[in-house]
Amino acid sequence: MTTATTFCFGASRARLRAAPLDVRLGADAASALATLVPLLGCGEEAAAIAFDGLAARDGDPVTAAALRTIAEEERVHDSLLHSLAEALPAVSTEALQQQARRFHIQLGRGSTLAHLARIAAIDAGVCLILSRLLRPGGPVSDDTAVAQMLARIRRDETRHVRLSRALVLERAEGRPFEDVAAAAREALANVITLAADAFEGLAVDPARLQADLRALPQGLLRA
Repeated sequence: MTTATTFCFGASRARLRAAPLDVRLGADAASALATLVPLLGCGEEAAAIAFDGLAARDGDPVTAAALRTIAEEERVHDSLLHSLAEALPAVSTEALQQQARRFHIQLGRGSTLAHLARIAAIDAGVCLILSRLLRPGGPVSDDTAVAQMLARIRRDETRHVRLSRALVLERAEGRPFEDVAAAAREALANVITLAADAFEGLAVDPARLQADLRALPQGLLRA
């Protein structure tokens, strides 16, 4: 079954519906996670659109196929996050979604390689966010269904970082793109400030998370 419901962006195709999720979080943790899911979902929608566009413009058939595969994986993530959102309480996230949407629109500025450098930096940031949510002893790690879903997304995003990074380094010197990648991480950290209370409600230190997001991983865009 499919639906056209989206977190932030109009869908170019119907969205697959994932199986219902059995969430067993406590009430406060469930509300906190409900605030964060649209933020993550907005990123998955934006990534699917971005990788589709990158694939369409790439002249190498092998690379284009890899980019299309990533776009499909991002759509799977989107469906998983929608199933999670449907299992969580309804909360108001309009302001956060608006900020997230503006943030992702800005990521597409400039050349293809600049876009890929930003994607590598942001996807690495998403992996960091998911790792903090999945830390042992926290509410998310104690809910098997939610933890398995987010761990799956983190595994895929780790591969997406590797591919985006590899494409930049294969086609250019990566260091000139470090500034745009760092700016993207800074912008992501600024969006995260709007969800500080939700992270705190899930046993994640928002100040530490923001500081770590602002630091571009050493060697990300260096061979």
